[in-house]
Amino acid sequence: MSLTQPLRVFLQGKDHIALRDEEGETYDVSINWAQNRLEGLAPYYAKRRLGVNDKIVLHLEGSEIALEALTPVARPARPRQFEPERPKQKPSEPLPEKPEKRVKVTPYPKEVIFPHKPVSSEVPAFSAELEALGFSRESGSAPWVFRAALGRRTFHLALSKFGEMEAKELLAYRQQGRVQYAAIVAGESSRSEALAEIAAVRPSGLAQMGLGYVSPEALQRLVKLRGVFPVGPLDIERLLREGRIDLESIQALENEISGVLRERSHFSAVLTLLADQPPQQVFLLADLMPMAREMDLEADRLQKVLESLSSPPFLLLKRLSPGEFLMRQSVEQALAEWVEYAQVMTRRLHGVLQELEG
Repeated sequence: MSLTQPLRVFLQGKDHIALRDEEGETYDVSINWAQNRLEGLAPYYAKRRLGVNDKIVLHLEGSEIALEALTPVARPARPRQFEPERPKQKPSEPLPEKPEKRVKVTPYPKEVIFPHKPVSSEVPAFSAELEALGFSRESGSAPWVFRAALGRRTFHLALSKFGEMEAKELLAYRQQGRVQYAAIVAGESSRSEALAEIAAVRPSGLAQMGLGYVSPEALQRLVKLRGVFPVGPLDIERLLREGRIDLESIQALENEISGVLRERSHFSAVLTLLADQPPQQVFLLADLMPMAREMDLEADRLQKVLESLSSPPFLLLKRLSPGEFLMRQSVEQALAEWVEYAQVMTRRLHGVLQELEG
């Protein structure tokens, strides 16, 4: 079972944990941090007859985790049937040998046996890219719903491959408030057709409450960028607000990262975290850690950047106590002042150089 963000926070520092199922049976599970998953739940899956994409709800009850399978086919294992003992035959009466018969049985498809049960869809390839960018998948069929944690705030994204479901159905997910964003996924070669379908459903096109467009090629490029810069759900959300995540829309982000931001990736990532903090807001280092982990920022590195921002020439923060800071001003205001400071220093240095040359 893959580790979600709440589980990673709850299980921080542990290597083993006991999980309890609906009947009170416990399972000793090991935590594989390297592969980001729980191992040792095979007996539970066999007992409840669960598949790979079946839904299991985890209830955090104190220091224990309770399992609850939600899939309709989940049920307790069949009780074993004990056959009555047969009377032993005398050695003098050997049983007659019967010729072995082989019967080939062709099972009925599940669609015939269970016509009311929808067939689980194959997990799309773009799910791996989104999970690498910090999302967790929360559905086993279309629309594919993903959850992103931005510190104390979360948002949900519903996606559907082009032609997988009606655009009106996908749009209804967002209009009903079930998700904050919804988009159609199509390759760059099918972008014009996908945008035409989006515009047909909502004439205003890529409006605030409409559908967006996502290309798998753009997601793959963002995953590569994450290797040199902490691209994550915050960047994805800003692109979703604009309505498109394609190679054209991420070109500006690529140019920024390949330039000055690449060598200052952690510093830039912390500024991104602080962008949502209003002026005169007091916050703790622990408040930023959930989102910082999504951006591959460790606590010690985050602490160093915050200390730097509390000192000249930045003075964005005021250090109140160890791990506690005050936002002096917004990040946008601070950046404007830094630009002004750089311009003043440039003029003064230019004057000094002229005097030296004279």
